[in-house]
Amino acid sequence: MSTNLELTSHPSERPQSGSLLRLLGWSGFWIQFVLTIVSGLILGFAMLDPNLNLNLKSGISLLSVIGGITALALSIYWFFRYVLLGRQLSGSEQALHPNRKETIHILQLGVLVNLAAMLLTLVGIETIVGSLLLKTLSVPQGVSVYPIGQQMIEPIDIFVVQANISMIVAQFVGIVIPFWLASRVEHHWEKTL
Repeated sequence: MSTNLELTSHPSERPQSGSLLRLLGWSGFWIQFVLTIVSGLILGFAMLDPNLNLNLKSGISLLSVIGGITALALSIYWFFRYVLLGRQLSGSEQALHPNRKETIHILQLGVLVNLAAMLLTLVGIETIVGSLLLKTLSVPQGVSVYPIGQQMIEPIDIFVVQANISMIVAQFVGIVIPFWLASRVEHHWEKTL
């Protein structure tokens, strides 16, 4: 009997939770979509640039960039699931309403997807920043004229760093919104118990 009480909510609370899920689902969807597209384009152009001196085209850097973008694409899909979940909660047919446990589980999976994406992106940014550090350390101190063969930090290198930071911001949004949604859904369901 008590488990039935835990998994149900007052009918007036469901539309509030549903509206919140839809609103923040769409917000997170578009924020992540834009940041992922911009980051993907920058990283794609950087990888096609034959003059790119960063170790971005092979090894762990390539794996982390592709993995981070793929995980962000999965997160974008997950935000769309929040919108669908919100529609189910706002709907008039009680049989289609997901219960609290199911709703919280979906939100938790969204957080895990973004944590995995952030881990991959952080590994990638560490290798990129390490490459940039090696470039700066290879230039002799106090030299005002650089040899032509010397590798310099170029604007594309900074764009690659910016793209990775944008991916981290997208993943941060993907972590914060589900956490906040979970607390609000819990709050809405607890008010009725």
